Amino acid sequence: MLLCIGLGLAAPVQAQDAIDPILEEERRRQLEARTNELGTMQPRGSAPAPGPAQAAGGPCFQVDDLSIEGVTLLTPPEVERIIGPYVGRCLQGADIQAVMRSLDAVYAERGHITTKTYIPPQNLTSGRLVLTVLEGRVEDILLIDAERQIESRRGARQLATAFPGRKGDLFDLRDFEQGLDQMNRLDSVDAILKLQPGETPGGSYVIVQRLQEDRNRAHIRLDNQGSGSTGRNRLSLELEFDDLLGANDAWSLGYAGSENTNAFSLFGSVPYGYWTFETDLGYSEYLTPLTSVAELFGRTNTAGLRARYMLHRDQDSNTEVIGGLRLRDAERFINDLRLTPQRLVTLDLGIKHLHLGAQARNAYDATIRAGLDAFGADRDPPDPGRDIPRAQFIKVEAGWQRQGALGGAGTMVNDLRLQWSPHTLYGAEQMSLGSFSTVRGYENPVATGDMGFYIRNDLYLSQDIWNALPEGHAAEIAARTQTHVFLDLGMTHDHARDVTEKAAGLGIGLSYYHQRFTLSGTIGVSLIQNDRLRIGDPVAQLRIDLKTW
Repeated sequence: MLLCIGLGLAAPVQAQDAIDPILEEERRRQLEARTNELGTMQPRGSAPAPGPAQAAGGPCFQVDDLSIEGVTLLTPPEVERIIGPYVGRCLQGADIQAVMRSLDAVYAERGHITTKTYIPPQNLTSGRLVLTVLEGRVEDILLIDAERQIESRRGARQLATAFPGRKGDLFDLRDFEQGLDQMNRLDSVDAILKLQPGETPGGSYVIVQRLQEDRNRAHIRLDNQGSGSTGRNRLSLELEFDDLLGANDAWSLGYAGSENTNAFSLFGSVPYGYWTFETDLGYSEYLTPLTSVAELFGRTNTAGLRARYMLHRDQDSNTEVIGGLRLRDAERFINDLRLTPQRLVTLDLGIKHLHLGAQARNAYDATIRAGLDAFGADRDPPDPGRDIPRAQFIKVEAGWQRQGALGGAGTMVNDLRLQWSPHTLYGAEQMSLGSFSTVRGYENPVATGDMGFYIRNDLYLSQDIWNALPEGHAAEIAARTQTHVFLDLGMTHDHARDVTEKAAGLGIGLSYYHQRFTLSGTIGVSLIQNDRLRIGDPVAQLRIDLKTW
């Protein structure tokens, strides 16, 4: 009888991976990471204003030969473009200053804000003008806290892992912005940068003030955002540890469980200049009924390694490339019948770009994922049919997120995710819609496929709507309250079933923040049922977050 049940439910079992709690936890973490990274990005430092230009007038000197000394970071054609318009002319003091300002500006645009141009003593009546560029260098990097300089090995390690720039290097502001970002990505750290003139010409002392508190934290979360088939009410615990190695490293241990699911996770990251190395381990298990006489039990082990490299950064944007290797072992049982285990090994290569515009922030990303025939991974049969999931596959994922003001109404956040693959995929690699992290308004996933898209649109209403409240407790509560409305929609296509499915949801949400406590909730309705336009029953989802220490 069990064999008949297993054969009869072979097709639905593939889709059951969509309820694996570790998958939904990954989607939630990725959504929060995308939103927080873009939302916390700040405009970068630029060169200080050069001051007023010298007024025209005064003596004029014929300059037939203009040369620049001390330049190592600009190419001869770049220098020629700057000085060319001034050669063969009679130059006043304001003209000479303009050449110097132009040289300094080119250096500053590239982050070399301590580089300055000077006029050495010379006879200007000779027809030859020589300018000297003193390229700024890092004389030393000092780490301080609120009271004193930190000279321990731990402090030296924190500087070495965060900052690409070293003592004696040419000063590049982008190197030190990168180091600040590597320090400030820890929730417990507040780091700022100060520059002081050095003792040698062109030298600068880089003072890094690093303040840290609450290195170890604990969070408890209660919500009813789980799957209806495995238990809607969930409990999550997370322990966070910063600087365990004294290397700006971040670690977290997590647990998430419902009536019929458990998921454990470990995440860690260690920076090294423009590189960031990450690792994660996970274990999950779930139990869900299939029929009145059969239930599915699944358990999954995952392990991943990733490396990120900051390819380029400037005052308003940065571009990062990402590579990763991931292993996933899954076992499933129908009652006591063990199904064929799965072992997938995937390689990711991706790129991400963040840009701060005058009106909005935008983030773009794209990743190619390939299923490998390595490390004991499952191998595809020689000629798999369309309904056979592939262990060796190609998948492309892409996304766009925008955060910007919508007139006086508030802030609009759009989050678009796309997926394409020519192959039939296992459930863990498919796109699934109908959850709090994808298309809201549903109690269970309603659309699953190898290709698809979804877009989440949230309008966070302006706090001005509370201005009419009288002074007092009501106004205080309103100041800690955030209201938003949302509209989500998406579509998937499944190769094996040759089915296209749609999902859409509409709703309103409210969040209240007070010190260590956060209460958030949404009420949403589905707009599509069984691929037809039809409003579903309201779905209320509540989440309570508490930082215990």
